[in-house]
Amino acid sequence: MAKEYTAEQRAARQKAVREYEKRNYRLNIVFPDGTKERIESLGLNKTVSAFVRDTVLSKLDELEKILK
Repeated sequence: MAKEYTAEQRAARQKAVREYEKRNYRLNIVFPDGTKERIESLGLNKTVSAFVRDTVLSKLDELEKILK
């Protein structure tokens, strides 16, 4: 059975989510079929989202060093 939250708890949760969203950028990307499986098959012990995030940030750091 689902846990019931008080109005105060729901409000606090919504506020926390809004604050999190202000500090982060959400990006929706579509990859070719099979990409998730390819990433998972690498056995990196991280989620697919974490892999994509880390890869993009690493490449961004690399490009900024080259282009500055």
